[in-house]
Amino acid sequence: MKTRSSDVQGANTGKRKAPEGDENGRGKRRSVQSDEQKKAPQIGDYGRGKKRLAPSNEQKKGKKILRGIRSCVSPRCSASTHRPSFFWFEQDAWTYISRFLDGKSLVMLGATSKWFHKTVMEESIWRFACLRDLQVPRPFPVSSSWNKIYASAFDGSHSYLFHQKEKHIDWMRIGAFTLDSRMSLLTESLSGQLKVPRVQGTIEQMLQSTGSCIIKDIKSGIWIADLQLVRCPVCDLSTCDGTMQTLDTRHIELFLNEEYKDGSWDYNLIGSHKLQKDTSAACGAIFDLKHVKASASSGILHLKSWTGEPDDSQPKAFITTHAVAVHTRLQKNEGILVKYQTMKAGTDGDIVAIRISQQLL
Repeated sequence: MKTRSSDVQGANTGKRKAPEGDENGRGKRRSVQSDEQKKAPQIGDYGRGKKRLAPSNEQKKGKKILRGIRSCVSPRCSASTHRPSFFWFEQDAWTYISRFLDGKSLVMLGATSKWFHKTVMEESIWRFACLRDLQVPRPFPVSSSWNKIYASAFDGSHSYLFHQKEKHIDWMRIGAFTLDSRMSLLTESLSGQLKVPRVQGTIEQMLQSTGSCIIKDIKSGIWIADLQLVRCPVCDLSTCDGTMQTLDTRHIELFLNEEYKDGSWDYNLIGSHKLQKDTSAACGAIFDLKHVKASASSGILHLKSWTGEPDDSQPKAFITTHAVAVHTRLQKNEGILVKYQTMKAGTDGDIVAIRISQQLL
C-alpha cells in the first residue's frame, strides 16, 4: 500500500508535517492517484485547471460528474432562422416606424400578416397619420374610427361625388382647418380691414351692411376645405357656358354619416348678396370667430402675398389653423351673386357643412 510522503516523515520525527501553503496561505491537498487514473485521458486546460474524465470514488458518492463532449442534435442554424438580439416582431419598433408611412403604405404593411394587421390598425397610428397629413395641430373628439376618417379624407371623394354629379366640372383640395368655437364669420370681402358685423341683425342685414355674416351652432372639430367649379345652377341648357365657384367646407366626419349619403341632410340657403357692378375678384372666407384677429394677422388679408400677379386668373387659396380663404381674379363683368349655404345634421342638429358660392351675373 502506498503512503503519503508526509506520513513517512511523520514516522521518523513523530510529528505530522503541515501541508505546504500557496500564496494566500491556503494549503494544497494532493489526491492519491492509481496507475489506471494516471493513464486516463484528460480534458484540455481551459483556465480552470485540469479535470479527469474517469470519476473518483468521491465523485461517485454524490459529486457532479463532468461528461464528455457530444455532437449537437438540433437543426443547424441558417441565415433565415438566426435571430440575434433584434426581434423582428417588436410592436413598439413598428409603431414608431409607422409614423413615417402614409395611409397606402400602412394598408400594404397590414396586408402582409395578421400580426402586422393588428399592429397597424391601432387607433393611435391612424390618428397620428390623419393629423400629420391634414397638417392640423391637435385632435378633436370623434365618433368614428380614425382609419375610416383617414380613408374618407384621402380617397379622392368630395361632396359633388355624392350629389349633383352632373353639375360638377373640376375641384381641388385646399386643406384642413379647425373650428374651436361654435360661431364663425363668413365673408366675401378680403380687401381692407375685416369687418365683423353685429350679431343682433339678421344674416341678410349683416350681408347688406358689411358683406359678412356670423353663423352659430357649428360643430366644432376638424374641417376640410375644397374649391369646386360647377356648371350654371340657374339653367339646365347644355349650351350654357356659365360656371360657379364654390368654397366647399365640411366637418371631417360628414361623409361617414348615412343620412348624408342618402340625401336626408341637404344644403339650405341662409343668405345671398348681389353686387351689380364690375367686380375684380370672386372671394370667400370662413373664420373661427374666436380666433378671427389671429387669423387676420396671419397674412390672409395680405392678398398680394398669395393671390399671384395681377394678370393671373387661376384660383388661389390660403389656409391657416382657424381660417380658409379663396380668391379668383375676374374679367370685366356686370356683377356677381354670392350665396351662403349651410347643412345641418338633422332638423335641430349642428351645422356640419358650409358653402360660399360666387356666380357672374
